Amino acid sequence: MAGKIDKPLSYLLRANDGEEWELWTVSEGKGAQFVRRLAAPAEVPGNTIVALPARQTVTFPSWVSTGDRDVIPEILHLQLEKRGLLTKNDNGSIMDCRVIETQNDRALVVATVLQPDFPRELTFERASRFEPSVYTFALPRDQLVIWREKDRLAVAATRGKEPLIAQILGDRELSDAAVTELKCIVLQLQLQEFCGNLLGVHLLGNFSSQEAERLQKVLALRVTHDSLPPPSLPAIRSKLLPPEVSILHAKRRRRRQIWSGIGFLAGLYLLGIAAFAGYLYWERHVAARLRRQLREQEPTVAAIQKTAEQWRQVESAVNPRLYPVEILYQASSLLPPDGMRLTKFALEKGKVIISGEASTAPGAFKFAEDIKARPELQMFNWQMPSPSLRPDGRAEFTIEGSPKFAKTD
Repeated sequence: MAGKIDKPLSYLLRANDGEEWELWTVSEGKGAQFVRRLAAPAEVPGNTIVALPARQTVTFPSWVSTGDRDVIPEILHLQLEKRGLLTKNDNGSIMDCRVIETQNDRALVVATVLQPDFPRELTFERASRFEPSVYTFALPRDQLVIWREKDRLAVAATRGKEPLIAQILGDRELSDAAVTELKCIVLQLQLQEFCGNLLGVHLLGNFSSQEAERLQKVLALRVTHDSLPPPSLPAIRSKLLPPEVSILHAKRRRRRQIWSGIGFLAGLYLLGIAAFAGYLYWERHVAARLRRQLREQEPTVAAIQKTAEQWRQVESAVNPRLYPVEILYQASSLLPPDGMRLTKFALEKGKVIISGEASTAPGAFKFAEDIKARPELQMFNWQMPSPSLRPDGRAEFTIEGSPKFAKTD
């Protein structure tokens, strides 16, 4: 049976009751594990989900007269514009909209809007996702939930298990003023029909028994107390992304694109080098194979060369076309009917010498050109110096033919 594959872990950063932050690891289907406390959010070791403290957001519950979920965000945006919480140019990343309940032709929705002055300590590149801190708690049904965040009291009111509001109070302790503020919040929620009769108040974290008694006396609600639970990932992902962090993410994406491009070019360069090295190796392999074949054929080539040399040496004796009588015959056949006669024909060290007299110098030159053009005599390189003219106008000429093959003595 195959083992179960665990979901990848993520870091989650949560504000505690003080100046420090808590770092947790969370994953779907598993409980959160505490890692350590951090002095500053930027100390996170990797990409992190940030649980936004309640002071960084404004929650706005509203009944809208439509059940069309595609239209609800636009209606809510207009209502927030009227109250100065949004402008026309604000993008969708500073508002998160959730439908809590639908009734016939109306719906109860809650908008969570980022405060305009986003803190610099939460503006860091590794902040990959932002979730309002209230959504990282498993909240009780139809109750006020109170906890401490960054030295202030935070309160949420739930309809069912969904938070309607999440805001901070003006005090750190559950003083008379803070309890009075809570009573006003409850009355306003009931007046606007956002929640009915609350079932109680749930305290998370360190609260004294006197604070709990004060709450129960003024609000007339049952008060329960529990330790601050580990965070959990909400089922619905928030759309909130501060513009300052969005700019950092865009810069990171651009850097990654640049590095990806550099890596791609480097890969092509290395691939080219590898291909060139492979080509050189192939060429060397082919050259070595050819050299080996040449060495293997050297005895055969040497024997053929020796035999060829021997045939060249005896060619003049065995080739009829090189017989002196044949050469004389071919040359004399080129003589004109009159005006020219041969006076000498000799073979001296393989060279053919033909001397004669012509009635004119042009006739001697024509005879030399005819010898050069004769196919049977083209085994020689024929040269003729300028003829010498006799007093009677006749021209004496000498034509020499050097063999194109090896000479023999």
